[in-house]
Amino acid sequence: MTPARVIDTQRLSTLSHEHEREILQFFHDLTGNGQGIERIRHEVAKVPFGEVRIDPMGKFLARLGSGKHVLMMNAQGAAETAGILYASRLIDELGMYDDFTLWVGNSPRMECQGPAWLQGLKDAGIHPDCLLMAEPTNLCIKMREGTTEGFLTETHPLVEAAIATYETLFELPPILSQAPSSGGPIGLPTIGFGPAEEQQGIPTRHLLKAAQFYAAFPTMFSEKMKPQ
Repeated sequence: MTPARVIDTQRLSTLSHEHEREILQFFHDLTGNGQGIERIRHEVAKVPFGEVRIDPMGKFLARLGSGKHVLMMNAQGAAETAGILYASRLIDELGMYDDFTLWVGNSPRMECQGPAWLQGLKDAGIHPDCLLMAEPTNLCIKMREGTTEGFLTETHPLVEAAIATYETLFELPPILSQAPSSGGPIGLPTIGFGPAEEQQGIPTRHLLKAAQFYAAFPTMFSEKMKPQ
């Protein structure tokens, strides 16, 4: 089954635009004062996650699906948090489940620092195969470190899935670059993807495209990992 047949890009685009007002409101609420934790609880409740953990500081971990391939998406800011939570809604509303288990969460950039962060996930019983760091990249794909020293390349399955996701959704080749993780190698194949920097003002189209990418990526990765 080809990626184009796996993902109904038209339905995904249409539904993301139908949620445009909600996504924008959630993002603006997260950047306001005193609404973070309750707004996150409210949005998380809209998705039939199989498991949810939210701490008093508003950090959350939530699981969608129960397939073989375990993916982690970590949001580092308000825009990315809105993106991954609405991507989870899109996955469920469109029935875009495949052989994956998707964990979504939010950890600020300064906390997602190297192997200590990954060990914290493992201590919580979460053992991801790969990490999509939802961070400001101006809709470019950042290839970060793998399980050993050295950057991922375009031939790594994680990067191949990211490229296929972008090209399938937007019918253009993505901009790729290699960049180290801020806290050093995490010990997990990692890519970064997200909208523009918040201080520059985030275009609405960036929020919607990021949400579409996050929603489509788990299926694309699962397809990439299936025996050919």
